[in-house]
Amino acid sequence: MSDPVEILLVGCGRMGTGHLQAIRGLPGLGGVVAGVDPSEAAREHVQREFGVERTYADLDEALAAEEAPAVFVCSPNNLHATYALKALAAGRHVFVEKPLALNMADVDRMIAEAGQRGLLLMAGQSLRFFTHIRYIKALIDAGEIGRVRHIVHRRMSPGRGGDEQSWFARQALSGGILPGIGTHSLDAILWWLGEQAESVYAMVQNIDPHPEVDIEDEVSLVATTPSGALINVAFSFHHSLGYEWSVAGTEGTIQLSGTQGVLKLNGEVSEVPERVELPGEHSIQREFLSAIAEGRPLAQASARDIRATMALVFAAQESGRTGQKVEVAHG
Repeated sequence: MSDPVEILLVGCGRMGTGHLQAIRGLPGLGGVVAGVDPSEAAREHVQREFGVERTYADLDEALAAEEAPAVFVCSPNNLHATYALKALAAGRHVFVEKPLALNMADVDRMIAEAGQRGLLLMAGQSLRFFTHIRYIKALIDAGEIGRVRHIVHRRMSPGRGGDEQSWFARQALSGGILPGIGTHSLDAILWWLGEQAESVYAMVQNIDPHPEVDIEDEVSLVATTPSGALINVAFSFHHSLGYEWSVAGTEGTIQLSGTQGVLKLNGEVSEVPERVELPGEHSIQREFLSAIAEGRPLAQASARDIRATMALVFAAQESGRTGQKVEVAHG
């Protein structure tokens, strides 16, 4: 058995400590040896609560001092590309929380850098590892509902992911609801379909403006695909309607409440197996660390896999700004 993969954690806030806790649940596979965060309070927190012995305020200093082969980037979204590119340039495998970046040029730079150096670059698209989401993928792939014709999804819950002081509430820092939240839903849908989006029309609003909040809080979009399947998605930070997924095929339907709730196949409650045998491990952290330890490519959620999701996200943002249908650009 190989030694545990040493990890440098960049961003010691809520997302970073969430990954730290998950990694602690994988004994023998990996361990966080050092943390990076400009906040002294955040650095002290991971030292005190999680026993991370070494911490740094600056990533360059940490990369120079630490030999850990893996880096988890869990910073505010606007810094994802900067930190990931630095880590890749230093020869480290990189896990980046979603979204990969806030523009397509940075996404492509990250993919190119990882490819040129033969390094793993994984996106934090965790829904691909949720059992219910995987089960829907397996049902679709097995032809249980025939050809998919329409997917309708809503994610509506009060709050903007943080209060007015949160970095998530600022467009320049988070990118807004589409990169910050929408990437999860749109990635799951494109993964189920096994294809890219062709075009998108989006309507974007901020119906509850606040001096310290400038992200959109209401989004509705329709996207088309080469197969003819339609994607209809709504996001809101104002309504307590939760998560709902509906997949309509030529021979049946699938409905799911939440991400781990009741799943119905053709209107009847369907028992979801404990494990769904699809490529990749059943934990996003386990998949990343196992791929490093085994010297293999990522089976799920590589940055290259996620490129189509990011292209749809940015096209939807452009459509929301212009009020026009936008063709989704694929490199």
